Amino acid sequence: MEVEEIKRIILDQEELLREKFEKEKIIEREPGYKVDLNGAYLITGPRRSGKSIYAVQLSRGKKYARVDFEDERFYGLRAEELNKVLEAVYEVKGDVELLVFDEVQEIKGWERFVARIRDTVPVIVTGSNARLMSAEMATYLTGRHLDYVLFPFSFREFLKYQGVEVRETTRGVAGLKARLEEYLKVGGFPEGYRHDTRAYLRRLFDDVITKDVMVRCKTRRDIRDLAVFLAENIGREVSSRRLGNAFSLSHQTVINYMDCLEDSYLFILLKRFTGKALEKYSMPRKVYLIDPGIYSSLVTGENVGRKMEDSVLVELLRFREYSGRLYEVYYYKGSNYEVDFVTYGDVKAAVQVSYEVGGLRDRELKGLEKFSEEFRDFNLILVTWDSEGEEALKNGKRVKVVPLWKFLLAPEKVLTR
Repeated sequence: MEVEEIKRIILDQEELLREKFEKEKIIEREPGYKVDLNGAYLITGPRRSGKSIYAVQLSRGKKYARVDFEDERFYGLRAEELNKVLEAVYEVKGDVELLVFDEVQEIKGWERFVARIRDTVPVIVTGSNARLMSAEMATYLTGRHLDYVLFPFSFREFLKYQGVEVRETTRGVAGLKARLEEYLKVGGFPEGYRHDTRAYLRRLFDDVITKDVMVRCKTRRDIRDLAVFLAENIGREVSSRRLGNAFSLSHQTVINYMDCLEDSYLFILLKRFTGKALEKYSMPRKVYLIDPGIYSSLVTGENVGRKMEDSVLVELLRFREYSGRLYEVYYYKGSNYEVDFVTYGDVKAAVQVSYEVGGLRDRELKGLEKFSEEFRDFNLILVTWDSEGEEALKNGKRVKVVPLWKFLLAPEKVLTR
């Protein structure tokens, strides 16, 4: 590939990005990440979650150049030609203070190139595969890099995008709950707001399966049916052996496919909390989606409870990533009770999610009570649709009861004492 051709691609991409900022509504994203004067920065996350836009926002105030390697004109580019890309950048932009490389993992051997130049100019690398990107960065950059995860829009960002002011008056809360119902349907992928959201999210789901999962797993087998089955059963334990029997796959093949689905930021697979370091790895996992809107796009009918549960989990992971707190998220299953989520580390909390249908709330409270008798010093939290306050348990422990909209707006106030 010749330098002049690369220069045209860079200029075309720059023009398209400029038009995007001029024509579309762009909001500031939440993570308060900083780019220093040297080093490499890895931003991973789901496809279409806004990584490229966020990388540009991080570059504001600096003279930067951006190259999107997912452009089909770069197909077949070899690692040894990346220096031509750098040459083209300098010819187009002159001396730059920062480089942004989108989806550079499409180029085999990219990591050596980034390792070589990052001491001269900072490099932001974006990608949509967790394990591949992190493994390559760790191998060649020997710890001298920072990894960040950018999630789809939070409920807070959704409200900002919609221009909704948060007011805790009677009318304001009613409006927030109406917006929350919408958020659980459309999710946090901003491009979906400008299209038929359901159709857009279905296409996104298919794109991740075909362009990421099947490529990373090096399989020609269409595994969409397996992915749809998992999506329809969020919040439930999954057994790789049972899935293998149902889809005529080996136990190990199912494990490999599920790992690829998780690495592509499509699914979240939760381990069971046991209190023992190794035991949790042999237990069944619970499956969730990276965004409740994907569930709404794939599953016919309303299941608000499942979407509530999914949104709480994603917010627990988002809060951990954006706040810098160090904790893991699990689920717990006792002999005759369950706890939806357990956070363990800097934040210790047992979190139940209840839509308050029938006697469900009593069951959730009983689960927290039994958990608190087995494990001490955990904040006990019940996330509901409407209720707020405290519940006293029979063992003297108290449960913080909070509506979902309030939890999603300020998780730190709920999770920390």
